[in-house]
Amino acid sequence: MLATRWEYGDAVHVLTAVDDARIRRQRQHDEFFWLDLEDPTPAELDDLGGVLGLHPMSLEDTREFGQRPKVDVYEDNVLVVFYTARVTGAERTVAPIEVHVYVSGGYVVTVRRDSCSVLDELHATLAPQGTADEEALVYRIFDALTDAYYPVIEALEWRVDTLESEVLERARPEQREKIYRLRQDVRGLDRLVVTQRDHFQRASDAIRQLGGLSRGSREYLRDIGDHLAQIAGEFSRQTDDLIALTGTYFNANADRLNAVVTRLTIGGTFFLAWTLVTGFFGQNFRWLVDNVESKHDFLVFGIGALVVPTVVLGALFWVKRRDWF
Repeated sequence: MLATRWEYGDAVHVLTAVDDARIRRQRQHDEFFWLDLEDPTPAELDDLGGVLGLHPMSLEDTREFGQRPKVDVYEDNVLVVFYTARVTGAERTVAPIEVHVYVSGGYVVTVRRDSCSVLDELHATLAPQGTADEEALVYRIFDALTDAYYPVIEALEWRVDTLESEVLERARPEQREKIYRLRQDVRGLDRLVVTQRDHFQRASDAIRQLGGLSRGSREYLRDIGDHLAQIAGEFSRQTDDLIALTGTYFNANADRLNAVVTRLTIGGTFFLAWTLVTGFFGQNFRWLVDNVESKHDFLVFGIGALVVPTVVLGALFWVKRRDWF
């Protein structure tokens, strides 16, 4: 595979494939470069390890992927297993992206299995701008990966708000599963970001101590730690919101059940009055049999005795509807 390359004066070069000859030339002339690899083959990783002299243990992690966020400090480079995330589909589902970042005094290498648009966009952004500050480039890579969480937070917030509106409108059993799945997604991202936040200070210190890495006018990487702390706080808040939404779901179900019971109670009250009337006049007492026999008696005692309590109970329920229901 041929390497795609952008040059920024004599300072930084960006490659997107392993080019042994080009990399060796860069290192011989002490020219800093960024190598960004997407889903490299085992052979490409072997070539990468050979030309850069990477430690076999770090290459083993990159071959396997599926690592937890961590920082491994070696003699002349630092491996940072860093996670970013992206939003996909109309449903705004989120997916974490694992990126292995090798930082040395002469290069920075990023390796990922999945497409990562923020790194691709950084290529396009750097191409016209360039940078002569190597530490600033390392910062911009981590900053792009970190800032990708903000659209994810907005997408998750939209999903939480949508679920909350659906639950308040009418609670349904399938919503409980959606809440549970969404809470699992948020918790997973929260665990990743919290681990990165806790490890990044060590990564920042190790990177600043690398020999040959040109320094900027300020401590760039400290800003990444602040952003990670902020993002972790947002995910923690969303987890609390989803726990509260679970309670809202059960409360809405309870309110719905109470409303059904209330309607049944009202209906039962009317039927109780009607049953009492019909039961009384249905008794075979001699007076009732001898005296309640005409159409007039039927209308007064039969129909009237049903209509009057119905009207009275209906009026009572209507007046007390705000206090009782």
